[in-house]
Amino acid sequence: MKITKKYFKYIALTILMGSISCDDSILDQTNPNAIATSGFWRNAEDAKLAINGMFHPITGTFFWGRIVHVGAVLRTDAINPIPSGSNTAISTFQGAAGVARWAQEPWEEAYKSIFRANSILENVNEDNVPDTFDRNNILGQAYFMRAFVYFYMVNMYGNVPAGEKGGIPLVTKTPDPTNNDELFPSQASAEAVWDQIISDLGMAETLLPEPDQWSAADKGRPTKWSATALKGKSHLYRSGLLNIDEYGLAEAAFKQVVNSSKYSLLPASQYQDNFTQTNENNSESVFELQYHPIGNGNFVWGQDIPRAGTQGNFVIEYAPPSQTPDNGHVVNPWVKQIFENNNDVVRRNATLAYDYPGSIVNVDVPFVNGLASDIQTVNALLLLPQNTGLEPIFSRKYSGLELPVGGTGFLGDDYGPNWRIIRYSDVLLMLAEALNEQNKPGEAETYINQVRDRAQITTLSGLSQSAMRQAIMDERVMELTGESHRFFDLVRWGVAETYLGSNSAHPGPHPKSIAGGTFTSNKHELVFVPTSEIQANPNLDQNPNY
Repeated sequence: MKITKKYFKYIALTILMGSISCDDSILDQTNPNAIATSGFWRNAEDAKLAINGMFHPITGTFFWGRIVHVGAVLRTDAINPIPSGSNTAISTFQGAAGVARWAQEPWEEAYKSIFRANSILENVNEDNVPDTFDRNNILGQAYFMRAFVYFYMVNMYGNVPAGEKGGIPLVTKTPDPTNNDELFPSQASAEAVWDQIISDLGMAETLLPEPDQWSAADKGRPTKWSATALKGKSHLYRSGLLNIDEYGLAEAAFKQVVNSSKYSLLPASQYQDNFTQTNENNSESVFELQYHPIGNGNFVWGQDIPRAGTQGNFVIEYAPPSQTPDNGHVVNPWVKQIFENNNDVVRRNATLAYDYPGSIVNVDVPFVNGLASDIQTVNALLLLPQNTGLEPIFSRKYSGLELPVGGTGFLGDDYGPNWRIIRYSDVLLMLAEALNEQNKPGEAETYINQVRDRAQITTLSGLSQSAMRQAIMDERVMELTGESHRFFDLVRWGVAETYLGSNSAHPGPHPKSIAGGTFTSNKHELVFVPTSEIQANPNLDQNPNY
């Protein structure tokens, strides 16, 4: 009987192989669920669907939805990750190319979004979108989003000067499949990428509408002022990163946003609304990525399909150790000290969770009770000498601590606060910085003091340029900790080695004492180019010193 079965299987396999070898057409199949390119781009509705598809890879799990944080943002000196295997290798400067996780996914999602933006810019025209307002909004969003993605790509992987190996390809058109140079693009210099970002934002400024011109259904989409703010930020960043003076250009852009009178700071009592599902797209929001919980049981990890990229998986990285499936992190004590030195209660209470008067977590639970196990975790870490000085301080922003325990869902699928990419307070602080770098500390006071006044702390006056520079650095800690800016700030200011290197200038434990990694100059400013990309594209080189 066994021989008969084996013989039957052999005959069946022979027949199958024979049929395949005789007719290669079996390999030419059409996906019945796909829309052919020739059948798309018919009208404004098609173009708007394409716009939504362009945003999706960026809000999804493998980019801003989670992986950009664990793979890039958490390298900040404010955060001391508790090791979680390869998940925390990059954020603790221990990630070797081809070994550490989370370099590949953001790269892939970024170029997916860029490809879609390029397709929109090439295919939307007066014929298929005759209404000028609709067409401008569609094209403006494509220019904005291409610039937005390249902004993060150049800061994460690509700030490599001309003449050096590494960086990112600059792709501004859909590739011709018969052209190998387009299918396998070479890496561009940082200068070229920044030029493209600023050019795209200039186009977006002229095409995008005012905030109040979007309908209620489209509230939260980028506006002309989103583009202007990001353009100012780009001039500010590349002034530091490329050692060129564009502070005047940054000042001009930020002042346009301020003088538009479209934005204002929320009152102190609503400051925390900037980081929860309450009061999204408010008067302080210049641009935020839109999120929405999808509900338990509907989560599809990292999939680029409708309704599977709108949940806040980033909560995994910001929740305290006892409320995340990973191991969480501790906020370094120097951060707390800056708040306390400035008597900043308003922003401290919205930024940090530790044992201060009235500190509660998970709606109404006293800190010492609700995070008792997390306090024990830190006490255990203190048994290791490198962690001397560590304190049980945890993140509040985007951590889910405003909800009951379990309210975010296991992987954040029940969590969905919009991520505020550019807040008006950030614009004011960047404007103050741009002015101060032109040796105008007196003018800078006007804008930094607006932020301090909202926080109900003492305003500044009579500072020198160097004192104002330090004040702005500290103000950004109090205003923006936990919002993804700090590591990029350290790099553009040229002080990443100072605070994250082996001899950190911070008092207390090294910022990465728990895992033990340290920052190395001319290497860790950037994430490594994913090995899979280098293997697939012979025109790519690894980033310096990896």
